[in-house]
Parts: sequence; structure tokens; C-alpha cells
Amino acid sequence: MLGIIIGVAAVIMTISAGEGATLQVENQISGLGTNLLMIQTKSEHKAGINVRMGRPIDEKDFDMLQKNSVWMPQLSPLVAIGAQAIGPSGYKSTMVYGVSYDYFYITSRAIQSGSFFTEDDVRTAKKYCVIGQTIREELFPGEDPIGQQIRIDKVPFTVIGLLTEEGSGGMQDMDDIIIAPYTTVQNRLYGHQRGYTMIMASALSEDHIADAEMEATELLRESHKIKDEDEDDFEIMTQIELQEITGNITGILTILLGAVASISLLVGGIGIMNIMLVSVTERTREIGTRLAIGARESDILTQFLIEAIVLSLVGGFLGVLFGIIGNQIIYKATSFYIPTAMYSILIGFGFAALVGITFGYFPARKAAKLNPIDALRYE
Repeated sequence: MLGIIIGVAAVIMTISAGEGATLQVENQISGLGTNLLMIQTKSEHKAGINVRMGRPIDEKDFDMLQKNSVWMPQLSPLVAIGAQAIGPSGYKSTMVYGVSYDYFYITSRAIQSGSFFTEDDVRTAKKYCVIGQTIREELFPGEDPIGQQIRIDKVPFTVIGLLTEEGSGGMQDMDDIIIAPYTTVQNRLYGHQRGYTMIMASALSEDHIADAEMEATELLRESHKIKDEDEDDFEIMTQIELQEITGNITGILTILLGAVASISLLVGGIGIMNIMLVSVTERTREIGTRLAIGARESDILTQFLIEAIVLSLVGGFLGVLFGIIGNQIIYKATSFYIPTAMYSILIGFGFAALVGITFGYFPARKAAKLNPIDALRYE
């Protein structure tokens, strides 16, 4: 039964872990607001890397959207780069986001202490930054970071704000971030590249996301001088599409993890089959006696099949119990919420029953086919 117990527990825990990761990713995306749009250059996956297929999204596009948009009242460029931040207590590799003031409203990021930088700070490219809790713990442990300096790729920035903690998700730590004016990031850190990573926008309301997407498409096609018969060289992703994509990815990962864990169940089934074959050999005289006094082949087949199924079901029940307990242990140890999905219990228990029937049939059939005279003579 040990193979069945481990297999069922592994199936439940892996599927539940996938569900927990999906839930955290969905919560993070929902935290960005229900009317988010992300506009970026169209790219294609080639030879393991993303290759840009069109003109980079740049300042001209941002000005076009900002001056002419009706359905997108808040817009922010986003320039994302990987950089090394150095503080009084160490250094850390992290992501630096160059944004405008509207970014904080678009993404609903809250401030714990200090303040956000202003539009004037963006316009004058001030070397100010707002940091996440992970950066504070690494660079300013036990200290108030407000007013202190950090160096980002040798450029000094003054910390003016500390973001409220959001926690880690299925894909990234939302607190491992430094946010600065996009003008400063472009001029001081981004080098000669003048384009934006993307433009983030907030639709007027959730009901007007489609209107905002259509408006952005028309304005950007005009900005890029794209002919009617040509395809867009940019792509617009809404929050709904983002949730669908991440849901599909985590769903596939959950299936793969469950499939790997199911191998334990197959191993357990083989173990049950071997034990039952040994049992048939050890009980040959008993089987011969039953056949001699009138038992039919179907009686012997049923007897051994029931024994195999009972072993599997008891193992399945214990596996479910250990799977649920394992989820709780992981939650207590890591604070990673793992909801025990009911369908994972049904899958694990059903698989255990199927294993019992499948691998129990062959030993049972062997027992039922024994010749009564040969069986009674067996020593």
C-alpha cells in the first residue's frame, strides 16, 4: 500500500500546488486593476529569444495617445531594465522600472511611508526612487530607507518612498522592485535606446476596455503610418487576456506535475500485483481446496480481485489524508497558500481504485485458472 499512499498524496499535493500558484497569479493580476491595458512592440519567438517585429513603442506614440485618447485617461511609459542596486548594507540584482506618476494609479500600488515622485520630478529627471519591501530588507535591514541613497549601476538615487508589501506570487516577487522617473532611467541607465518597454494604460472603466483597445489601435496605426492592408506592428494586451494566458500556462504546469506524480501510483500498482502473485503462490492449496468443493473460477477471481481493490482503496484513503496534511504543513512552513482541490482528491482516489482493478486482475485470473488437482498436490 505504501506506493499507493505516496502516489495519491503526491498527486493531491502537486495539483493543489498548481492551483495555489494559479490563484496567486490571478490575485496579482487582479491587483493591477480591472481596466489595465499594456501596449508593446509586436514580437515573435525565434531561436529561443523574443525578436521585435516592428518599430519600438516610443515617445511619439505616447504623445499621440496622451493628446488624443478619450477612453484612456491615465497613461504611463514603462522602461524596464535589470540592474544592480547598492545600499549601506549590501547589494542586490533587481528590476528597475522607469515610469510616470500615473503608473501608481494604473497599477494601484500603495505607499507605506514617504511619497511618490511627482510629474515635475519626471519632467526634470530627478534621481528619486521608490523601493519595494524586498529591496528595503536587503539594503536597509532594520532602518528607515526614506532620505537615504542607493546606487543603481553607479548612479546615485535618493529613496523618497517605500511601497506597501504585496508578497511573492507564482511568477515573481512583487516587492523586489525599484521605481524611478522614466526620464531619469532613460537618460542615466538606459543608454542609447530611446524606446519604451511598453506603455501602460487604464481604461475609463471596465466596460470600456474594448473601446480603449480599439482607440489605441487606431491612434498607433496612425502614429506608425501603417497602411490599411498591413498588419499592426504592435500588440495590446488587456488584463482579461493576461489572465487567460497565465491560466493556460499554470494549467499546463499543473497537468505535467500531476502526470509526474502519477508515476508513483503506477509503481504502487506494480507492487500490489507482485504481492498478489506471491499470495497466489503461497495459497495454492487453499485455492485447490475451494475449487475441489465446488467454487467456480469466477468465485476465485472475485476473491483475489476484491483483496487487491481493498488494498488500493485503503492506500488511496490514507494517501488523501496525507496529501491534505502535507498541504497544511507546506502552508505553515512557507505561507504559500495551497487550496486542496476537490477534483485532485477524486483523481487520486479514482486512480487508486483503477490501479487496484487493473493490477489485481492478472494475479486473480492466474488463481482462478489453477487446476484443482495440481493445486491440491502443490507443496
